[in-house]
Amino acid sequence: MKILFLVPSWTDDFGILSRLAHLKYSQPPLGPLYLAGLAREAGHEVRFHDGDAEGFLPEELAPRMVGEGYDLVALSATSPVVHKALHFARVFKALSPATPIVLGGEHCNIFKDKALTPELDYVFHGEVAHNFIEFLTALQGDRDVSGIRGLCYWNNGIPVLNPALEAPNDLDHLPFPAMDILNLDNYQMFFARYPKRRFLPMLASMGCPFQCVFCSEPLTSPKLRFRSPRNIFDEMKKWSTELGVHHFAFVDSNLTLNRRQVLELCDLIIDSGLPLTFEGWTRANLVTRDLLVTMRKAGLIRLSFGIESGDPEVLDLIQKRVSLDEMLTAFRWCGEIGIEPMCSVMLGLPGESRASILRTIRFVRGIPELLYTNFSIANPYPGTVLLEWAREGRHGLRLLSEDLSQFARYEKLPTMSVNELQPADLLRLQKFGLVWIHFTPKRMWYIWRKIGFSMAFLLFVNLVKSLVFRGGKAR
Repeated sequence: MKILFLVPSWTDDFGILSRLAHLKYSQPPLGPLYLAGLAREAGHEVRFHDGDAEGFLPEELAPRMVGEGYDLVALSATSPVVHKALHFARVFKALSPATPIVLGGEHCNIFKDKALTPELDYVFHGEVAHNFIEFLTALQGDRDVSGIRGLCYWNNGIPVLNPALEAPNDLDHLPFPAMDILNLDNYQMFFARYPKRRFLPMLASMGCPFQCVFCSEPLTSPKLRFRSPRNIFDEMKKWSTELGVHHFAFVDSNLTLNRRQVLELCDLIIDSGLPLTFEGWTRANLVTRDLLVTMRKAGLIRLSFGIESGDPEVLDLIQKRVSLDEMLTAFRWCGEIGIEPMCSVMLGLPGESRASILRTIRFVRGIPELLYTNFSIANPYPGTVLLEWAREGRHGLRLLSEDLSQFARYEKLPTMSVNELQPADLLRLQKFGLVWIHFTPKRMWYIWRKIGFSMAFLLFVNLVKSLVFRGGKAR
């Protein structure tokens, strides 16, 4: 079979911040690449299109893809961009009605058969990688998919939901993702202390044991599983020697959750002498100074922490379970050891007020080691406790819309209000926060180096103009 894997862009909705978001966050999605690796190992021909990297329009891309004669179109999407995946499916289906289209991704893991729409033939939920080849074999034969676990499909116009496949414990048996089908020049990381470099994503574990109310992972991936350090290292070595890519961005929610795994991986990297560097995300209370020293020796050059809020009461409400002192300590250690720290911050969380948001802005601005941060507006994503609270009106939240296409962290009006803060208030406070947090010489210099003087100047001017001409004040 000839299979097209396609993922829509999610950074092009950020308005004046799209350029910065694209540079900082664009990376090839691992899920479709794992499936492409499986399909190719089974003898199928695969091709991959990434909306963030290529910026395609469905009306332009779909006719070309129809002309290339694919036997299956495999789409992947999260809930905020599923409307883009469906738009491509509609355009493609109008041109090639007989070509089956399947959708997978986090959106399907939450909605299951409710994600099955007329332009789709199939939807996968749960562990797709472990029965994807069975699905392809069925498509090549009599198309009887009734026994394929985790699949949703149409039967005489009625959606059918097959039970999910139990998540296997072993992650090492999967073939490595098909990284070599990518245009690697599309994926480059920018740093404050180091030159930009090509990179690839890397997965060390699946699942998260924490219960942050804004995250759907407790619902969609509650089971903790870890790759072996040797398996992770072998993949890093493969791409380093075969593709010339030496930097890896771990996509795990908590890279340092399994201390033994991390230390053994670091030993393997150090002993190999390979010029590998890496980065990832974790929680401030899951690191020690000794651990960071070892990781830095192995090639860790950037580590991101979830701050979310600088207000202790808000942190308690969202069940973050990390103190402000622990955050400051982790940032200080990174600065001392030579690791570039980064973070995520949100506003519009449960219990928020103007005062709590300003406390967050002051807290983040006061972290000397920090050179750049996002400052996004919280969204009540499907599968989260936050959505339940917003529906119920708890902790000052009020849900204004469940239109997933309007869920955006920047530029668009938020789909929730909280206490006295209306959507327009939150948008103004966000822009004020972005300006005030980054309005220091070293942070402005960093952004200038990252996106260029003209882009940085235009970004700053537009943010200030939007505050002034829309009456945005953060009192």
